[in-house]
Amino acid sequence: MEKRFLDVLTFVLNEISENTDGDLDLQTVIDVLQDEGYSEDEISSAMSWIMNHGDPLDRITTEQKSDIPRPVWRSLNDIEEETISPNAYSYLFHLRELNILTDDNLEKVIDRAVDLRLTRMSVEDMKDLVTAVVLNFEDSASKGYFQFTATRYPH
Repeated sequence: MEKRFLDVLTFVLNEISENTDGDLDLQTVIDVLQDEGYSEDEISSAMSWIMNHGDPLDRITTEQKSDIPRPVWRSLNDIEEETISPNAYSYLFHLRELNILTDDNLEKVIDRAVDLRLTRMSVEDMKDLVTAVVLNFEDSASKGYFQFTATRYPH
């Protein structure tokens, strides 16, 4: 899976969450994605993932709002703050709000980011990491999504 897959997935789930009244025209969503330059394969991969991982979709469309608020933010410790840029951290919370990331997966990604010891993870770095760690670890690792660590890892 590529990070473009994550972009498509995020876009589609965002559209679904904004149109919970059932007024979503899937063909319009596909047309917008194609106009943005995404290929049919990228779109179809994301749609397949959504269909095979229906739990996030169900949570978006049927979740009852809890009386107990979900934490909106999580404070980073000093090492996490040095590692993860504010934009990358905001991106993680956006994925959590779309139910692409669970709270546990959010923690896994933050832990893995710290383990990589990069100086400052950008949103693009975070997309790679989320794709590798959460969406499909074995497939992503075999396609080389951890290669960026070899060139950016501090010596």
